[in-house]
Amino acid sequence: MFEQERSRHRETVCQLACGQHQGIVNHSLRHDVQPHILRSWERCLTRYNLDPSQLEKPIRVGDKALADYREPLEDFLFFAQSGMRKLYRMLSSVGYVLLLCNAEGVTIDYVGDPKDEREHRRAGLCPGTVWQESLAGTCGVGTCLEERRAVTIHRNEHFFSPFIGLSCSAAPLYHPDGTLLGALDASLLHSPESKDSQAVALLLVNSHARLIENAYFVRKCRDHWMIRFNKMQAFVEVTTEQIIAVNADGCIVAANFNAISELGRQGGGTPVNRQLSDIFELRIEELVDNALNRTQMVFAIRAVATGIQYFALFSAPGARTVQPARQHGNSDRAAQPKNRPRARLGLNQLAGADPQMRRNATRALRVMNRGIPILLTGETGTGKEVFARAIHESSDRAAKPFIALNCASIPESLIESELFGYRQGAFTGAHIKGMRGKILQADGGTLFLDEIGDMPLSLQTRLLRVLAEKEVLPLGSESPVRVDLNVICATLRNLEELVRDGRFREDLYYRLNGITITLPPLREREDRDMLIRNVLLAERQSGDARISQEAFDALTRHSWPGNIRELHNLIRCALAVSENGIITLDDLPPVKNGGKAVSFLPAASSPRSAAAPLDEYGIMLDMLARYEWNLSRVSRELGISRPTLYKKMKCYAIVPPHPFERKKKN
Repeated sequence: MFEQERSRHRETVCQLACGQHQGIVNHSLRHDVQPHILRSWERCLTRYNLDPSQLEKPIRVGDKALADYREPLEDFLFFAQSGMRKLYRMLSSVGYVLLLCNAEGVTIDYVGDPKDEREHRRAGLCPGTVWQESLAGTCGVGTCLEERRAVTIHRNEHFFSPFIGLSCSAAPLYHPDGTLLGALDASLLHSPESKDSQAVALLLVNSHARLIENAYFVRKCRDHWMIRFNKMQAFVEVTTEQIIAVNADGCIVAANFNAISELGRQGGGTPVNRQLSDIFELRIEELVDNALNRTQMVFAIRAVATGIQYFALFSAPGARTVQPARQHGNSDRAAQPKNRPRARLGLNQLAGADPQMRRNATRALRVMNRGIPILLTGETGTGKEVFARAIHESSDRAAKPFIALNCASIPESLIESELFGYRQGAFTGAHIKGMRGKILQADGGTLFLDEIGDMPLSLQTRLLRVLAEKEVLPLGSESPVRVDLNVICATLRNLEELVRDGRFREDLYYRLNGITITLPPLREREDRDMLIRNVLLAERQSGDARISQEAFDALTRHSWPGNIRELHNLIRCALAVSENGIITLDDLPPVKNGGKAVSFLPAASSPRSAAAPLDEYGIMLDMLARYEWNLSRVSRELGISRPTLYKKMKCYAIVPPHPFERKKKN
């Protein structure tokens, strides 16, 4: 009976594979065979000249040859064996055998049930067996290596008839440099008739192949900067899809299988040996800064070729803190002190995943090196100075100073000397050596003038001359000094109205307003969830910082009148009062709404009327007074722990009265 089945199998293989070219194929049979199986059978017959009736038993190499095949992969075997043990625990109850093969199809490792080892060896499911397609015909490992993808070869899909009882699911393994390393295979000696029964096995084999591959990638590339990225923001922190490794010169030196597949599909060709800035809208300096200072912060990055947005995590090389070599020869920034100041976000990272912010970043990148003044507008707390600094850091002036001056925070009597500087003895009380003003300090770099609408009219004329003539005249000086700088201004006020009212010079307005960029308020940003999580990571002092789903949902619903500044302050306060670093709804401090402090807690949790706004500060004071500062009872009534009550009292600066004062009231 078995010989008849083998004979029919040989006839089917020859008819289907050869009939593709001769036009005599039985279409009803061919319809049941997948294209990659037909391609493999054709290769076996025409390229390798194999006869499906010739091979009677598996081909094996000797022990000496097997040791030679294993030796180059010894460091890889540690990761592969760990992954195989994990996979075997999932499949062992069904009877699967796991094989690890090199790129030539030679089995270099095996995991299976010891009691079935003799039967496995007869079937070729053991170390030393060669599953190369040119020798073993169509099979899980051999066809996987030829097709460069995960495949299942089920029963009579095998080329040689001795293997038609097997079902083999295999997935390729790649070296970090993109070359084929081998294959991981799960084979079943006695399999069900239906190929659908192998779908789960194929999925598990493929996922564990990627797991092994990624672990080996991280180990081999530990001395490089790494980017893990994913199209799904929610998954980038918990699963690794795509990884690339970048050297200090900004060149991509390695990419895992998923990264090569994804970027190859979108942009054509492998990213390996190409500049990072050619693949993503991301400079090596931005990668380094964020990898060193914001290791668990999620950033939105965009592919240059397609504009597709990904979410990414950056990591630094091992424990090293080396700096990248500048691509344009700015050696003064090539090495920085070990205790460097906190890094700044680049424009693309600052823009996040919000469409308007992405458009803002794109516009800024286009004009920042063309001498065009930039006017930033937006509500308070939207990060205008941070955005201005990011423009500077992304520009050709990044190695030069970024000087900021808030025109509303300095008295009118001092702003002139602060901005323009003065010479020795210019006025009574002047510093003995004089002072270089902000304009001269920004020479070669960027001058950021915040709240420009509050600049006195008398100084607007002098600023206009600086912008028009590219020179500044310090107080007490007789000769002007040439300056070269970019000017970025910001305002909360409507400058056009100020011009109409005669409180702002029209010619200065048009001089400053080369391009206007409006930063959206936090409540309108589409990436609020990502910003909240990033701020949570940025504000934590040590260890993990987590947030309950209820608290997170409350933050995403908040209107954020104080914008990003309010978000930072609120998260900082919530972390301070939280227990075990987990922010709950109780930990969120009240926020201002119509001049009142309104709690995030739902109305039902308060003893006050549900229609009234909840004032946590007032509620706590009322209850403390009502229960005569019995903190245990107050904490029970509020439904919070006593330590949490202490933290909230500290946050609101509530101090118990002296016992003498309480006695006097009684």
